[in-house]
Amino acid sequence: MTQTTTRILCDLIERILAPHRQTKAGEASATLNNIGRKEWLGVIRLAEEMEVEGLAYDAMLTLPKEQQPDMEVVMRWTANVQAIERDNRVMREHFAGCMSRFEAHRLEPILMKGLTLSDLYPNPLHRPVGDIDLYVPLDQQHRYLETFREMGGVVADVFDLKHVSVQCQGMNWELHFRGMLFYNGMTNRRYALLEREETTADALYHETIEGHTVSIFPPILKMVYLTAHFQHHLLMERVTLRQIVDWMLALHQERTALAIAEVSLIRTLKEMGVYRLYRALGYAAKRHLGFDGNWYAGLTNFTPSEKRRGERLLKIVMNGHIPGCKPYRPRLETDSWLIRIGQYIELWKRCAVVWRFCPQEALATPFGFLYYAFKRRWAEFSSH
Repeated sequence: MTQTTTRILCDLIERILAPHRQTKAGEASATLNNIGRKEWLGVIRLAEEMEVEGLAYDAMLTLPKEQQPDMEVVMRWTANVQAIERDNRVMREHFAGCMSRFEAHRLEPILMKGLTLSDLYPNPLHRPVGDIDLYVPLDQQHRYLETFREMGGVVADVFDLKHVSVQCQGMNWELHFRGMLFYNGMTNRRYALLEREETTADALYHETIEGHTVSIFPPILKMVYLTAHFQHHLLMERVTLRQIVDWMLALHQERTALAIAEVSLIRTLKEMGVYRLYRALGYAAKRHLGFDGNWYAGLTNFTPSEKRRGERLLKIVMNGHIPGCKPYRPRLETDSWLIRIGQYIELWKRCAVVWRFCPQEALATPFGFLYYAFKRRWAEFSSH
């Protein structure tokens, strides 16, 4: 995508989300002028890839008529956003039904990300639908699986070190018994975060979603988890602009609570090894999405190297990972040894690219991957 398309999309996101400004409907934009049909179609494609199509659409509607795209483009965009809304309504309906069943079995999962972040959007139905992530105690996992099976759910027969996947009522549910996974041999440091007293019943926060009271992480734990989860995707999967938006909105929501314990937040981020990435995310959000970082812990001033790191991070996000940094593809039974070696080399390239954001993890991940690949193969062999 061209820099112009990227800039237009960022301007739209800033227009609809920037906490320090209130844009009125019909207020002209100083930057979104003389945009042709081709550019608008490029913006729509990029917004879809970055999972912010609904946000950009909301921002476009606030522009005066002369700055909006032509009617055919608007109608196409509207149809795409209506599909997102429909998927969200279906997901929320199924979520409410499953929560009713959990309550009947006296199960109280912790809801992670997803719907708790959707409610921070100007229109909660415009955040794309994904998996529903629940954090459940490992000793209660079998009870959740039995409940899903009662509802016709199918448990994925795939070995994983951090969660169990279940297909139920047309949605994918992930039951996490560990918060996040890094192939670096230092996972215990991450897992310990979820074993602290912060996750005990009296420390958890609660929200009402679709008529059900659900448990969520407390503010500091939520922000540390979102930052570490972004790091996991940066290393092993894929990152999008939507994840930066989620992070920015969550930090803005928790501003009052976090202001009381800024020292604790920064200390925990450093303990987890994600403070450098936290700073890069903050700079990218502040420089390109209109986020006012002057009142947030660790995001007031940035050094030249931190600014370069933030620009590099946004480039990786907007390009869907730069060449040589493609997301690792899961192993298939039909893959030859030559293909698997090629995948491993790609993993090395990718980790080299993200080294400046998480050096310890980037260097250790390829070696840790071999270790966990062996454990996975051994578990598969032992189960037969």
